[in-house]
Amino acid sequence: MNNNEVNKGRLLAVLSYFGILSILPFFIQPKNKYAVSHGRQGLCIFAWIVIASFLSIMPFLGHFIFLFSVVFCFIFMVVGILRALAGRTWTVPLFGKYFTND
Repeated sequence: MNNNEVNKGRLLAVLSYFGILSILPFFIQPKNKYAVSHGRQGLCIFAWIVIASFLSIMPFLGHFIFLFSVVFCFIFMVVGILRALAGRTWTVPLFGKYFTND
């Protein structure tokens, strides 16, 4: 990716880590590999939280999974935003590899 592509996609890359906004790069700049890469990782985090929300209905274990997921996803969101601002791509640990296009 060149610097021009990174600069054009930086705002969308940052917004990708705010829940449902992770789909924005796919519609606004689908050819910008930088923005779409962060969009995929943001979508991974969003899907993780949605699944954890459904699992939270299980007694005790569900609440533990949800709490664990919220803490880790918040950390991953912060890391993703910092990486997007720095002009770098990354992969969310554990499940991010399933959301890459490599």
